Amino acid sequence: MTGILLYLIIGIAVGILGAMLGIGGGIIIVPLMTFVFGATPQQAVGTSMVVVLFNSLSGSIGYLRRKMVFLDAAWKFALATIPGAILGSYVADTLQGKVFYGIFGVFFALFAVNMFYQAGKKSSKDDSCEVPAQYNWKLGTGFSVGVGFLASILGIGGGVIHVPMMTYLLKFPVKVAIATSTAILSVSAIAGATSHALMGHVLWLPALSLGVGACIGAQLGVKTASKAKSSLLLRLTAGLVFVMGIKFLMELF
Repeated sequence: MTGILLYLIIGIAVGILGAMLGIGGGIIIVPLMTFVFGATPQQAVGTSMVVVLFNSLSGSIGYLRRKMVFLDAAWKFALATIPGAILGSYVADTLQGKVFYGIFGVFFALFAVNMFYQAGKKSSKDDSCEVPAQYNWKLGTGFSVGVGFLASILGIGGGVIHVPMMTYLLKFPVKVAIATSTAILSVSAIAGATSHALMGHVLWLPALSLGVGACIGAQLGVKTASKAKSSLLLRLTAGLVFVMGIKFLMELF
């Protein structure tokens, strides 16, 4: 019972951060399961994908109620992630030890530095929730195929890639990108979680306990994101991702 309560508390915290930043929470769950709870890389990724599914479904409901999701982009990008997510779950089965840590560490560290730098360029107008009249949906859709693949390998849900992609490449307002990313995750995580479950990668007690907590936390995360400054949201994401990247790189030595 104590273990379940701990998972629930962690899940709430993950849900708040995941929904607030549109990242699903996988960047916390994967290293937590690996370094603290002793799961294998495959189990950490599979368990994380289930938690991401719970978190994103709850967060999506909150953002849809607030009309912050760009639905036209959400369904197109979400469908594009599914093939990559399924393929990624099979590739993940071959990742072991330092290869896993190296991929995670390099990706997160480089991404975080760029995001933190770009966050300083955001102004007050970026806090709006107005969707663009036109956007390059073909670029976004093609990019999303790769997002689904990489996200399923790393168990991160894809939000840490989709949010900056929509913000910097497609010029979406930050809050719209976060809300739309959360909606995309609710679809793509279904494919990723199902594939990992079929391959026996999911530790069900932690996954369900963390998932229930994440559902609760996600609603709090949505409320926080709707009020916070866009530049702050991006910097928080960058800081968290950088710490996780360094942690994984340290495992190489």
